[in-house]
Amino acid sequence: MNALPATETTHPRADSMIREIWTFIRRHWLHALLVPPGALLVTLVHESAHAAAVLLQGGTLHEFVWLPTGELWGYVNYDPPALRPFSEFLVAIAPYLLWLFLAAMTSALSLRRRPYSFAVASTLYFWLFVTPLADVANAAFPYLVGGSNDFLHAFGPPSLAVCVAFIILSVLALVIGYPVQRRLYRSQALRLRSYLVLSLAVVFFIVGFTVRIV
Repeated sequence: MNALPATETTHPRADSMIREIWTFIRRHWLHALLVPPGALLVTLVHESAHAAAVLLQGGTLHEFVWLPTGELWGYVNYDPPALRPFSEFLVAIAPYLLWLFLAAMTSALSLRRRPYSFAVASTLYFWLFVTPLADVANAAFPYLVGGSNDFLHAFGPPSLAVCVAFIILSVLALVIGYPVQRRLYRSQALRLRSYLVLSLAVVFFIVGFTVRIV
């Protein structure tokens, strides 16, 4: 009895990976619908972190804008206190410290032995892990190609050491993201190859979108 050709009994690896990625994306349709209002919420939290860093150091907040205006998503205007130490560096990086804290918190929550429901797991991963890191990337990539934003105010013009540090941190985020999504989604998680393809596609999209508008 002759064996059937491989094309009739098995699916090509690429097709299997594409289906896996598409199924994973499709399961997040509700989160995708919430991206526009979610982007405004992210901006509100981002600018609130700047404002909190100003107020906690005794500065005076004059303007707080969280709705997009022109090329800016939002901004704060402030005066530092006259007679006490004040760190503009802390004000500049405050949102990114918050985002890294949320990503670390999500990583810790993924260690729970009992599985989360898909609704909880997807909310944690999409909004408290991927979205915070995406906002960091949204500032980092334009900064590395000469854009003026929070990172320029915090670190000055990008040096070789800063560029290497950002590359290392980007790779680290991708590496950590895989076990986080595996533990959160369990049987519905992406396999390594699919995870890498989807993650790199998201990174390239962020790079293309943010660098184009510098």
